[in-house]
Amino acid sequence: MFRNGYYESIDIKGGQSFITSNEVDISYINKVHWHPFVEILISISDGNEVEINFTRYTLNLNDILIIYPGDLHAIIKCTGTSLWVAQFSSKMLSIINELSSQMALLTLFPYLKYDSSSADCDRIVLILKEFFAAQNVDSHMKEVRMYALLLNFFERVWQDCIDQKNKALPETANPKLNMTKKMADVCLYISENYATPLTLDDGAQFMGVSKSYFAHLFKQYTNSTFIDFLTEVRVKRAQSLFLNPGVQIIDIAYDSGFSSLSSFNRSFKNITGLSPSKFREAMITHTE
Repeated sequence: MFRNGYYESIDIKGGQSFITSNEVDISYINKVHWHPFVEILISISDGNEVEINFTRYTLNLNDILIIYPGDLHAIIKCTGTSLWVAQFSSKMLSIINELSSQMALLTLFPYLKYDSSSADCDRIVLILKEFFAAQNVDSHMKEVRMYALLLNFFERVWQDCIDQKNKALPETANPKLNMTKKMADVCLYISENYATPLTLDDGAQFMGVSKSYFAHLFKQYTNSTFIDFLTEVRVKRAQSLFLNPGVQIIDIAYDSGFSSLSSFNRSFKNITGLSPSKFREAMITHTE
């Protein structure tokens, strides 16, 4: 996905760590863009539409969508006050090792659909609305309170991702549905083991089929080759590591699962449209 020319910077004034708004900037409606910060959207009414990485989500009341750094996205349909928006540097998450290590899983499930019968859903929505309300309170340690709420929110979001991951399709005599479940498990296996030297053989062995059959099924299911899918996951992981200025690019490459700096540079530019050094420069410059 070529993001060059679609960059949005963040404008945090007065030393604040968070930006919250109860309305969407209408200048971004139907404008595809990306940014180096995290953005959380919560729907305050039915029928909002947002697209992330070419997947469109229809958001109804209390549905939540998380846009991570580097995601190409656009708000397709909403009224000015039908979406609440929170923005903050991804440093707020990356400095927590447990969150940073789970970023591949979190980015796999950016959409939290509200279920009025679920106490867990109600709690997640309540925490997020408390976060928005805290921004408007003039009190000491306000940002500490907001940060605590944010971490609580992502702790519960992580659990929701685990639940989605473990939500298996029921066993059925229909082989197509069984195969869909297996392919979903493979994609999750890749997202959790991207830092290891995964191969097509590993995927085939995990699924219990031949290498050639696995390659065919994977392409059919994901519309991507195994290597392209794995590379995209690794580049996503690398993007989340760039905000730490103390980490060398070569270390980011290896930590993300690439076997050499040259392959990392080539893959990163093919996917993002920027070299790793240029991407890091943009992220650091616009989040300071």
